[in-house]
Amino acid sequence: MRYFRYKNVDALEKKAQRAMYAEMTAEEKRIFRRDKALTAVGMVLSYGVGIFCIGVGIWGIESIPLPANVFLMILSRIGMFVLKAIVFIGGICLGVYVGVPIANKIGSRRYEISRSIQIRACEHLREYYGLQEPCIVTKCYESSEKRFTNHDVCIFVVGEELRITTNLKHGFYHGRNDLGCYAFEADEIAIRKLQGEKFLIAELRAGETVFLLGYRAKGFIENNFLSRQDR
Repeated sequence: MRYFRYKNVDALEKKAQRAMYAEMTAEEKRIFRRDKALTAVGMVLSYGVGIFCIGVGIWGIESIPLPANVFLMILSRIGMFVLKAIVFIGGICLGVYVGVPIANKIGSRRYEISRSIQIRACEHLREYYGLQEPCIVTKCYESSEKRFTNHDVCIFVVGEELRITTNLKHGFYHGRNDLGCYAFEADEIAIRKLQGEKFLIAELRAGETVFLLGYRAKGFIENNFLSRQDR
């Protein structure tokens, strides 16, 4: 068993960000600039409409004359408080309503471009860890290596090694998401089925190092790694 990690981890985020902008096409940059402007317009409209409606509504309520009778005055104050609450909530809802069409217009485009760039930003890590097919992405529910607990991981085979690293298929921008890579030879590991609280899980063990994985990892490791060693 061996563990290795991209050496310049601290620079990963900066490198990923540089890759993100360097890899953007002229069309993607144009869309990002336009959507950034639309986002600013949407926020101004949303906040502006909300604040205006709340301000006008509260001003109107405050302009209502109060009766001289003490009992009626108390009732009026209570009623005015309720009206102000309604105006406040209504103003927020109206502001959101005005901003939602703009957000919906830009959301899908930016998401698609961002996902594409995010995947490309981790190309150097995929090369460094040797990510290749066949490969599966599954959940690591718990591990003796705490950094892997509750993370999606990639499991794949490189030569005579089984490797586990973070989910590089989807990519990421931040260096803290790089978990490094564990590499195992066939005679170092044992894989078995365990009954979890709600479903079956696969336990991958190499000495004191343990990974509790999604159950389909068991079949993948047996079919794509261990069975090859028996041929």
